[in-house]
Amino acid sequence: MEIHRQTCQNCGSRELKNIIVRDFESSEKVFVRCHQCKQLVARYIIANRGYYHHGKGFESYLRGLNRGGTFMSGKGMKSEFEKISHQTQEEYQEILRQLEKEEKL
Repeated sequence: MEIHRQTCQNCGSRELKNIIVRDFESSEKVFVRCHQCKQLVARYIIANRGYYHHGKGFESYLRGLNRGGTFMSGKGMKSEFEKISHQTQEEYQEILRQLEKEEKL
């Protein structure tokens, strides 16, 4: 696993803000803006079923599926949500462990 902590290529700041653009006719996009110098840092397109908002619950996940045009059975959606929720927590904890190791070096 490779972990990258994004920085502004203009000023080197790590104080970045995400601007999420939701358009029902195309994929959701995330624009990353530097909080310090206000420059555009990056743009990401959120893949179908790629949006998971921790702490917002199952309804938030369903809204994301609806935006992507995906339809699954209720049982399948709940199972997929629980899987994504669990995987996201595990990945996040691993990222924190890796960052902690880097900071100790």
